[in-house]
Amino acid sequence: MNPPPEHDQPHFGPTTGGLRISEWAIKNPIPVTLLFMIALISGAIAYAGLAVKNWPNIEFPVVLVSVTRSGAAPAEMENQVTRPIENALAGITNVESISSVITEGNSAISVQFTLGTDLQKATDDVRTKVDQVRNQLPSDIDPPRVQRLEAGEQPIITYAVSAPGLSEADVSWLIDNRVARALQGVNGVAQVDRLGGVDREINVIVDPVRLAQHGVTAATVNQALAQSNVDAPGGRVTLGGREETLRVLGAAPSVESIRAIAIPAGSGRFVHLSDIADVGDGSAEVRSFAQLNGQPVVGFQIRKLKEASEVSTEDGVDAAIVELKRTTPGLIVRKIVSQVDYSRDDFSATAHTLLEGMLLAALVVWLFRKEVLLKVCLVFVAFSFFLRMGMYFSHVNVLAIYALTPCRFDALCLGGF
Repeated sequence: MNPPPEHDQPHFGPTTGGLRISEWAIKNPIPVTLLFMIALISGAIAYAGLAVKNWPNIEFPVVLVSVTRSGAAPAEMENQVTRPIENALAGITNVESISSVITEGNSAISVQFTLGTDLQKATDDVRTKVDQVRNQLPSDIDPPRVQRLEAGEQPIITYAVSAPGLSEADVSWLIDNRVARALQGVNGVAQVDRLGGVDREINVIVDPVRLAQHGVTAATVNQALAQSNVDAPGGRVTLGGREETLRVLGAAPSVESIRAIAIPAGSGRFVHLSDIADVGDGSAEVRSFAQLNGQPVVGFQIRKLKEASEVSTEDGVDAAIVELKRTTPGLIVRKIVSQVDYSRDDFSATAHTLLEGMLLAALVVWLFRKEVLLKVCLVFVAFSFFLRMGMYFSHVNVLAIYALTPCRFDALCLGGF
């Protein structure tokens, strides 16, 4: 039996003139068209679901320790706070360097680890070491804060707030109690920080002359205020066969209640706080301020969650602010700075660049080659990129946008071949 002619045997070599993948695809357009239609639909779905962010999720191998102590001099912070913590942190493995910045009442310690270190474990180790030396630190410091250095923790939007007829303290209270609570419920919002303004505070200004007349010291007044203005649990009691929980309510409900607090004056005598001090509803000492066009202003900043989309977060915040304006007559909220605008512009410019690249590549193929399938493939192939991004990533950021920019020229060159 004679073997079949040589031209009947399938060959896949590039120079034998046999059957090649590209030739098979041209002769069988239906399965290839179905594959690219699947890529087109999947890419479009992934494109619509991608979160738009300015920067990717970057984790620096750095853990920050922040300790505050009101009124402490830098020398005291260094000797009593920073050095004990640094000595404890030096025993942690994979530590590359430890640096500190000390200012009045604040100590910021930065612990840098080697690349590849598990940051969650490193953060837990730092927190454990700080807890171990807590009893060596001054008792009047605020609780130390241990956190990782995140690239995406910067504020993305800044607003200025004003309300005719309201004082600076009232506007500050409005932001803290209404605006912040409303915006923290928006999907993607992590934190709302107030800028400028003042904090409400009950001011107790003691009169030294009246203190001396009644034989009372400032320390006695301070101790009486701390002991009387507090709520505490009172245990349990059985009433009618049922166990009830008791509470001791000592917090002052009003300024008048604070004025009526009894202060021990010795020899079994007591005086009211109003007899030795002026008590009034005021504001705390101003430690920071914000200005817009040279004028004092009260504002707030929005910080987003790590995985949230900047664009969708800003859209949700804007919608919540519109609702706040509707329910709060006279409230004026102006957007001052938005980092999201850069992400929107870059993303839009890249989308136009990709579209131009696909159209130019299809035009070149149309002029020099007549295969319709190639033109369809060139138009559809770009959408598979978004499909891969949707599979391996959850967002598109500025680095991916910069990587996509040359695609127009690559597509044009591909079209020439």
